[in-house]
Amino acid sequence: MFFTLTLGDSYFPFLAYSCFPITAFPSWFKGGFIGVDVFFVISGYLISTVIFENLDKETFSFSEFYARRIKRIFPALIIVLIACLVFGWFALLADEYNQLGKHVAAGAGFISNIVLWNESGYFDNVSDTKPLLHLWSLGIEEQFYIVWPFLLWFAWKRNFNILTITVLVCIASFVLNIKEIKQDVVATFYSPETRFWELLSGSLLAWVTLYKKDAYTNLRNKIDGYLISIIYREKQEADGNTLSNVLSFFGLLLLSYGFWQINKELSFPGKLALVPVLGSVLIITAGTKTWINRTILSNKIAIWFGLISFPLYLWHWPILSFGRIIYNEVPTIRFKLIAVFVSVLLSWFTVQVIEKPFRFGNKRIGLKVAILCGLVFVIGVSGYVVNKTDFSQSHRYEKLAIKRKGFEHAFGFSLSWYRGKDDWLFLGNAYGNTVAKLKLAIVPTKSEIESTKEIFSKIAKTAAQSNTKVVLIVGPNKSNIYPEYLPDKLIPSTKKYSSFFLDNLKDIPNLTVYNPMDDFLRLKKTEGILYWMTNTHWNNKGAFLAYSGFSKIFGLPVPQVEFRHGSTHSGDLIGISKLKDFPLHAEDNWDVVWKNKPVWTEKEIQDEQKTAFGAATIVTNQNPLSNKYIWVVGDSFTGSLRQYFNATFKEVHYVGHWDNKFRDLPTDLTKADKKPDMIIIVRVERSF
Repeated sequence: MFFTLTLGDSYFPFLAYSCFPITAFPSWFKGGFIGVDVFFVISGYLISTVIFENLDKETFSFSEFYARRIKRIFPALIIVLIACLVFGWFALLADEYNQLGKHVAAGAGFISNIVLWNESGYFDNVSDTKPLLHLWSLGIEEQFYIVWPFLLWFAWKRNFNILTITVLVCIASFVLNIKEIKQDVVATFYSPETRFWELLSGSLLAWVTLYKKDAYTNLRNKIDGYLISIIYREKQEADGNTLSNVLSFFGLLLLSYGFWQINKELSFPGKLALVPVLGSVLIITAGTKTWINRTILSNKIAIWFGLISFPLYLWHWPILSFGRIIYNEVPTIRFKLIAVFVSVLLSWFTVQVIEKPFRFGNKRIGLKVAILCGLVFVIGVSGYVVNKTDFSQSHRYEKLAIKRKGFEHAFGFSLSWYRGKDDWLFLGNAYGNTVAKLKLAIVPTKSEIESTKEIFSKIAKTAAQSNTKVVLIVGPNKSNIYPEYLPDKLIPSTKKYSSFFLDNLKDIPNLTVYNPMDDFLRLKKTEGILYWMTNTHWNNKGAFLAYSGFSKIFGLPVPQVEFRHGSTHSGDLIGISKLKDFPLHAEDNWDVVWKNKPVWTEKEIQDEQKTAFGAATIVTNQNPLSNKYIWVVGDSFTGSLRQYFNATFKEVHYVGHWDNKFRDLPTDLTKADKKPDMIIIVRVERSF
C-alpha cells in the first residue's frame, strides 16, 4: 500500500498517512476514514507504474512481484498481529479474545473485509472496539493485486488494449458502487468489486503518465497558457507550472473538504468517494514541483513519515482501539497524544529492526519469503485456534492482568451478555450501556434529551400537514419486565432511564407514545411468558399484546388469534454468548393460530437502501381489517409485530431501520406522492 518508487516521490505515502491524526481525533476531523480512499489511489498509481514498466521491458515476473509484496507487507504485519494477540491475552474478556483471534486469522489471510462484512448486524460490537478493524483496507488492496497483475499480463500477452480494459473495469466497478450504495451500504463499503475503481483510478493515471506524456504535456501547456492570461497581467512562459499549482490546490481543497464534511452518517463510498479519489488524482497529477507538493509534502519531515507510513498505518488503530476498550469510553486527548507518540516510535522501530533485514538486499530472497509466509501461516492458524478456544474461565474480568473501567456493570465473564436465574439470559452493558441504564448509574444529558425531542417534533409537525398520525411504540427491555430473573446483585432502579426521554415526548402535538411496560407487568401474571428467555425480544404473544394495546388507543381492529406452545427457541443471546448445549424451554415460545389466516403479498422496493431492518418493502393485504395505509420505521422489535401489521392494514410500507431513516422521515414524507394515514415508529427501550 505504501510502496515508494523513489525518494523524491516519498510524499505520496506521507499524503496517504496524513489521515492518522485525523483518525485519532474524529471529533475534529469527522471524515478521517476517507484516508483509506487516498491510500487506494496512491497504491494503484505506484504499483501499476511498476507493472506497466516491467511489461514494457518484458521483465515482469510474478514471483518477483509477489516476493516484493511479501517483503513489503509481511514483516510489519506479523509483528503487529503477534503484539495484538499478546496484549489481548492480558486485556480482553473471553468473547472479545475469541473475536480478536478471528480477526487475526482474517488479517493473516487478507480477508478482513469479508469477515467484517459478515459480522455487521444488529448486535455487532462498535467498530472502535475492534483492534484489527483497519485491516479491511489491506484485504481489499491485496485482493486487487491478486487479480490485477494477472489481468494486465494476460492482456499484454494477447496484445489487448490495456487502457480499454482498465477503463472498462474501472467504470464497471464505479457503476456497481453507485448502484449498491442505494441498497446495502455495509456491503458496498467492504466489497472489493465496489472499491477496485479507486485503485484503478491510480492505474489510469499511471498509464497516462507513462504512455501519453507528450500529449499530456502539450495539453497541459495549452491550458497553462490560458490560465496565465487570466491570472497574470503580463505575459509569461507557459511551462505547466501554473496549471500544476492550480491542480494541487484544488486537490488539497477536495481532501480538506472531505476530512471536514464527510462523516459516518452519510452513505459512503458511493458518489462521495469521488471527493478523496479526485483530490488524490489531482495532487499526483500536479507533480512534485508545485508549491504545495514541494513545500508541504516533500520536506524532510514528510519524507521521514513516508518511510514509516506502512507500519504507522498498522500500529495506530490497535493502540487507539485497545485504549477505547480499557477506558470503556472514547479515550482522553492526553491518551490520544500518547498513542500518536507510541505509534510513531513503534513504527520507526519496526522499520529499522523488523522490515529492513527482510525487505532490502538480494541475498536469500527465497528463504526470506519462505520464512515470512510460514510465519503468517502460523499466526493465521493461531488466530483460528484462539477463536475456537473456550476462555470463559481464564479470561473473566476479575482475572485480567490489565484492569479496565466499566466492570462495575459486568456479570460473569462478558460485557455482552450475562446469565440470570432459571436459564434466563440478558443483554450486557456492551450494548448501549444497558446495565448502567437499568441501575440508573448514568443519566442522559440535557442535549441528548432535547435532540431526541427535536427530531420527533419535526416528524410529528411534518406529518400533521398531511393529517398523518405519528405513533411511537416502545419495546421494553426484558430486564424491566422480568427483574425477578436478574442476578441477585443487579438491582434495577425504580425510575427508568428511558423515562427521561419518553416523559419529554408526551407533550409533542400529533405524537402518541405507547409504552406497554405497565401492561406487560400486569399481563405476565396471566398470559404466560411474553419474552423469549434466550432472546432480547418479546415473543409472538408479547408482540400481540403490545399490538393490542396500541390498537385499543386508536380504536383499530385486532386480528383474531390464539396461541399454543411451539418448539424450543434458540434466541439471539445464544448466538452472542456462543453457549453450547444451553437448556431451552418450550414455554417461552408461542405459535400463532389464526382464526382466519390472512393473505398478503410483499414486494421489495428497488433502489431503496437496505438497513439492519432489512430491505424496504410494501405489503398489500387484499382482505384487510382496516383500509389504512401506514409506514413502519422500526428495529428488531418490529419482527414479531409485522404479522399483525400485515394482517390488519390494507397497505404497509416498511421504510427501514429508524437509526438509518429517522432523520430523513420529514423529507421523505414531504416528497411522497401518497401520504400515509399513520407512521408507526417501533423503537427498543435501550436505544434511548
